[in-house]
Amino acid sequence: MTAVLDLRALSVDLPLGGFLTRARLPILCDVSLSVGRGESVALVGESGSGKTTLARAVMGLTPISGGSVFFEGQRVDGDLARLRRNAAMMFQDATASLSPRLTVGYLVTEPFRIHGLPLPDPAATARDLLARVGLPPAIARRYPHELSGGQARRVGVARALALDPRLVVADEPTAGLDVSVQAEVLNLMHDLRAGMGLAYLVITHNLALVRHVADRVVVLYLGRVVEEGPTARIFAAPAHPYTASLIAAEPKPDPRRRRADLAIRGEVPSVLRRPAGCEFHTRCPLVRDLCRSTPPDLVPVGDGRQARCHFADQRQDKQGERHAVDHR
Repeated sequence: MTAVLDLRALSVDLPLGGFLTRARLPILCDVSLSVGRGESVALVGESGSGKTTLARAVMGLTPISGGSVFFEGQRVDGDLARLRRNAAMMFQDATASLSPRLTVGYLVTEPFRIHGLPLPDPAATARDLLARVGLPPAIARRYPHELSGGQARRVGVARALALDPRLVVADEPTAGLDVSVQAEVLNLMHDLRAGMGLAYLVITHNLALVRHVADRVVVLYLGRVVEEGPTARIFAAPAHPYTASLIAAEPKPDPRRRRADLAIRGEVPSVLRRPAGCEFHTRCPLVRDLCRSTPPDLVPVGDGRQARCHFADQRQDKQGERHAVDHR
C-alpha cells in the first residue's frame, strides 16, 4: 500500500520555560508510523501520551526536534504549503476551531482563499460543502455560537474537505458529543472515506471508536510507540500489557467479563523523570526484574504486529493456548 503519510523516528521536545534553564520536555520519542492511501489508522493512549502533539507535529503546528515527515513520498521540510493543501485537520474542540466573527459559509470556503485558489461562486461552493456533510444551506448564514455540537463538528468536517485532501488528521472527532450524534459523525466519516478514498489518522482514547473506524492501531505510552498492528488482531490478542490494560478498562455491562488482574496501577510518570528500563514497568501488572533495568525494543511479534515488551512472545503463546482451549 502506498503511504500517504510516513513518519520516521519523529521526536518532539518542547521548552520547559524560564530564563534560567534550557531544559526541554521530551514529548515524543522516535515515533514511526505510516498511513496508506484510503487507510484509517488510530492513535490511542491515555491523556498525556502525546497523541495531540503528534497530530500537530504532522501538520507543522508544533516544530519537530528530530526525525522526518514524508507526505506522498516527499519529505516535508520548511515549506508546508503542499502538505496543508492536500492534508487537513479536524480539531478536538470543533466550536473553538471556528472563528466566532465569521459565518459558517465563509469558514468552509476560507481554505480556497488561504491557498489562493479560484472561488467563482462562494455561496454555491459553501452550499455544496455543507450538503456533503448533511447540513442544510441555511446553516451557511449562521455563526459558530449558533450551532449545536454535532453541527459544529460537521462544519469542521466540511471545512477539512473543502480542497479534496488525501489525508485527514482527526483529533478526538467525537469528543463531547451525544452517543447518537457520535454515530452520525462516524457514519459520515466512513461514507466520505469510501466515496473519496480518504486516508485518516484518528487520534482518540475511545476504543469503541477505534473498533469502528480503524484498520490499524498505534498505541502510545509516554510519547513512545509500544504496540502497532491490525485492529482486529490487537483487540483479539494484545501483545503489550499496556494495550491489554486499555482494552480491559473498556466499560462492560457484564461484570464477569472484567479483568481486574490487568488494571493499570498508579499515575502516568512525568516525562521529566522517565522510569529506567521499560517505561511502563512502574504500572505494569506483569512486571519482572528485567523490565526495571533494560529498555525493550519495538520488535515484530507475528501477524503484522510490533510490540515494545521483553515478554511479548510469551504473552502471545499463552493467549494462543487460551484461544485454542476456548474453541475446543
